[in-house]
This record gives sequence, C-alpha cells and structure tokens, in this order.
Amino acid sequence: MIDIDETIDQLLGHAPGSDAAISSVTTPAPLPQWNAVLAADPGATALQTPAYLAAALKAGGGRDISRLYTLTDGRRLVLPLIEESFLPGLRQAGDHPAGFGHGSVLATGGLRRSDVATVVTDLQRLGLSIRIGGGHHTAEQWSAGLIPGVVEIPRRVDVVDLSMGYDEYLTRTVRRGTRQSVAKAARNGVEIDVDTTGRLIPVFYDLYLSWVERWIPRSGLPPALARHSALKQEPYAKFATVAALLGESCRVFVAWHQGRAVASCINLVHGEHAIGWRSYSIKELASPVAANTATQVAGIRDAMDSGCRVFDLGQSGDVSNLQSYKNSLGATPRQVVDLRIEPAWMARTRTVLERGKAGTIDLLGRVRRGDQGT
Repeated sequence: MIDIDETIDQLLGHAPGSDAAISSVTTPAPLPQWNAVLAADPGATALQTPAYLAAALKAGGGRDISRLYTLTDGRRLVLPLIEESFLPGLRQAGDHPAGFGHGSVLATGGLRRSDVATVVTDLQRLGLSIRIGGGHHTAEQWSAGLIPGVVEIPRRVDVVDLSMGYDEYLTRTVRRGTRQSVAKAARNGVEIDVDTTGRLIPVFYDLYLSWVERWIPRSGLPPALARHSALKQEPYAKFATVAALLGESCRVFVAWHQGRAVASCINLVHGEHAIGWRSYSIKELASPVAANTATQVAGIRDAMDSGCRVFDLGQSGDVSNLQSYKNSLGATPRQVVDLRIEPAWMARTRTVLERGKAGTIDLLGRVRRGDQGT
C-alpha cells in the first residue's frame, strides 16, 4: 500500500474549480474507509462496492489501484480502479475491466463537480490510459472532468423511476401491452424464482449458452470463432464470482414454464439504485407465454420492495427494438458522461490501432460478402 501524505501544493496544485484540495491519497483504498464513504454517498451503486471490485479482479484479472482521496475539508472520495495490460509493455486502467460496467467515484455526502475535476487532475499524473465512467444521476458533475487532455465518451442508458408503488407503476408507468404480458404469463403458469446465493447461476448460464447458439448463425463469423468469442466475453466464472462475493446484492431471477427455465436476468441492488446487469431467454419458448417481460417486471418489483428509487436497465446501443422494449417497461433515456484520460502519445497510438482494427473489420466484411475490391 502506498500512503501519500502531502499537501495539495506538493501534490497537484489546486484543481480547477474545486472546493477543497487533496490532503492525502491512499492506494489501494483501505476497506474500512471505502465502506464508510460508500455508506455516506446516497448515489452509491453495487458497482462501486469493494465486493464488486474484488469480483472483477478475481474473474477479470488486473491489479487493484483503487484510490482513497482525503480532502482538506474532511470529505473523502473513493475511485475503484483496476490496472491491466494494454499492449506489451503498456498498461491501461479503468474503474472496471471491459464487460463489468463502471464503478465511478464515491464521495462523502454525494459527488460534486469539484470532486470530478480533482480526481481527473490527479489521474493525469499517472501516465496511464484511463477510462472512468459516471452514472446517469451524476452526468452534470462528470462534465467538470472535461479539462484539456481528457476525451468525453457519451453513453445513453434507460432508467425506470421507482419512486411510486408497484400498483401505480403497473397502471401509470408501463405500457398497456406490458400489463397484459404480466397477466398472460400468470395465466400460462409461468413461475419466477429468485435467488441470492448463486444457486441459480448454472441455470442462468445455460440460458446464456442457448442464446449464444441462436446468435452464432447471425454473427457473420465462423461458428467456432463466434462461440469462442462469446464464451471468452462472458465466462461462467464471471457470474459465479459476482454472485458469490456480492451475496444479497446479486439477485438472479429465473422464469420457469412447464418445468423448464425459459428466461432469466441478474440484477445488482444497492441502496437507492438497482442495475439490470444481464438478461437472456430462449425466445421461442419465452415469447409465447410472455416469460421475459414477467421476469423483468418481477426484478423491478423486487427493487422497489428493496427500497430502490431508480432502476438502470443499461445501454441499448442503436437497437431500436431493444429501446422500444425498455420503454414499454417504463424506462426513459438518460445521458451518461465517461472520460478517457491519457498522455498525448498514447492517444495517438490508440488512434492508429483503432483505425487498423476498423480496416480489418471492413476487410473481413468484404471477404464474407465476396467483394473483390481494387
């Protein structure tokens, strides 16, 4: 553990627009102080817990370089941060590895614009390529991190307001078709099981594997390569580890019809925030009995019962039918600000690599289509 006890004049200088300077930085962030800041931030999510960082490290690899900032006004900030390989001899860092979502910054009493500016200024001194993400509820604060040398990576997520009761949610928030689907699932004998012990992770993963096999013919890739890619991106150990380490915060829902699992989702719940982490179904079995919608609504109701005020259904990309489906569940779009911090030479290297990757993808596409090129 590196303990840095220096005044702000020695360490960074006063960050632009900040209310308080950094008194000290400790890395990795000690668990007692991390948990104290977690409890003092009303915007905290499951992705910002020490348990989730531990799961990401165990399942995804990397080195814990999380940072605890003590400010001169007595407030504290915590940034989950993992360092991993970028290229041979080069390192990059993020609040979590790819596929694990974004941890974001925790702050005593809630995140301020000045907190983001302070953290970004500190991270610029590390000389790493770093991507950190905000939340839909802190987009305005994260915009303060757009200082010279920082690139904005905008995202859009779909969020459900859970401030009302379940009955009001069904009658006033969701579309009529969603209410009808919930009733249809009940008429057809769909039963939904929920677990917080990891018992249903094997069932969930079997549904994911079934989804992969249906996706392979549409992927445009050789079957063996498509399957390898899908299993590498979402290995079983990833879900088993998150469920084991998060415990009650990791909720696995499975819809059963006639004794067979047909739909499932995993939600991560902490404080006032719930996150729809993953969701898969066997479409030809789930759709006729509306099992997928019933599973999603059951997860939303569980979050309400747990005291959550918002439910983040995640990104939909540019997939219009997925956006429409989330809207049918009562979700509305929210903007998120992610930031990439890296030295200029590394940014130029990344640009070259991304252009090469784009060219390779284009070439593979033309090969699959039989284009000759010139």
